[in-house]
Amino acid sequence: MSLRLRPVVLTVSVCLALAACAPMTDTSKTPNAAVQTANKQLATVKTNRAPIQAAWWQKFNDPLMTALIQEAWQANPDLASAQASVKSARAQGVIAGASLLPSLSSSGSARTANGSGTSLSAGMDASWELDFFGANRLANSAAQSDVKAAEAGYEDAKASLAAEVASAYVNLRLAQARLGVAQQNNKSRKETVNLTSLRQQAGLSSGLEVEQSKLSLGQTQAQVPALESAVARSKYALAALTGKTPEALDQRLKVAKLIPNATGRLSSDIPANALRQRPDIRAAEYRVTAASARVGEAKANLYPSFNLGGSLSLAGKNLGDLFDINNLARSLLTSISAPLFDGRRLQQRVVVQDAAYEQAVAAYKKAVLVALQDVANNYSTIAALQKQQPLLAQNLQLARSAENLARLSYNAGTADFQNVLDAQRSVLSAQESLLSAQADYSLALISLYKAVGGSW
Repeated sequence: MSLRLRPVVLTVSVCLALAACAPMTDTSKTPNAAVQTANKQLATVKTNRAPIQAAWWQKFNDPLMTALIQEAWQANPDLASAQASVKSARAQGVIAGASLLPSLSSSGSARTANGSGTSLSAGMDASWELDFFGANRLANSAAQSDVKAAEAGYEDAKASLAAEVASAYVNLRLAQARLGVAQQNNKSRKETVNLTSLRQQAGLSSGLEVEQSKLSLGQTQAQVPALESAVARSKYALAALTGKTPEALDQRLKVAKLIPNATGRLSSDIPANALRQRPDIRAAEYRVTAASARVGEAKANLYPSFNLGGSLSLAGKNLGDLFDINNLARSLLTSISAPLFDGRRLQQRVVVQDAAYEQAVAAYKKAVLVALQDVANNYSTIAALQKQQPLLAQNLQLARSAENLARLSYNAGTADFQNVLDAQRSVLSAQESLLSAQADYSLALISLYKAVGGSW
């Protein structure tokens, strides 16, 4: 063996020996165990289900609310940002996949020297990393999981935006309804002021009763500006969500409508698969898969890497020489490299990726717990409001009846005017309580539909 070859052979032998002695641990963590552990918490829910229908807002039978959601999807800046994230992740996936393929490059040059004429050259180089330990494959797998996570994140942004628009729309209708109630009560109390004034002129009422009726009217009138401001703020919120100027929706939203309420019977059985299809849970699961692959990639980088390269070159003094096969020069190179000493940098990268994997698993478990909490909270709210609304409606009827009796008694001179004022306040309070309960019920339904990723 020549002296020139001995260092090369020695280097290759050392690399192979180190590779043989290195512990052959698994090149990736298996995310299934962690994911299945978290999914056990979903197993308490029945699994029979109908296919998810994403357009849950159509159950509210409000075409304007549906139109606003569609417009928000087209123009909302946050959704545009999420869409850009998907585009970036897909590009990163293509880059990661390119590492599995050979690379090919070409070059050409022309040089003129004094006295020797012009010389031409052209060449082509190729290289390919032989992915024996799967580092590039695992990197590509992680990138593809990142793409799926970004796509799920985009769907989560869409679901959140739809819920925000629907909630803002309900709050607008609530503010308009409360404003309408206040204006109606103002009209009623103006009539009371006129009545007490006439009774005072006839000697049937005192000046105190007139002042009390005016005070009651002033108190309800003072609520109107705040309610008008609430209506305006709700319009501005919807305009911002749909990517419009604050005044853009005035004409479409100026007419007050009833608070939207979903039709149909609400099932009490939430299938586990519905929760698993929540976009945020799917995104968290894909992040676990990506983190698992990166652990394997970091471990694979501890082993030697093999590269195969080659080149073709042609040279001559004219174009004809470049096409002459006799002027072709060829070379083939195989190289091997292995980490000998790097200050434990590669080993610590494994530790870093292990920690990232543990964080991804914890985030997935948290997403599952949050989903269960969202469903439980909204179901509890809906159940309470379903019991409360009939009672509030009955209270409103009783309050109106009491107000009518108080008026009759006062006109007959058998009751004090304070009874009329108290009855009017009770009617106003009962009206606002019922409206708030109706809006809270719709808001809880919206949150529940979002919590289960759609209807079921």
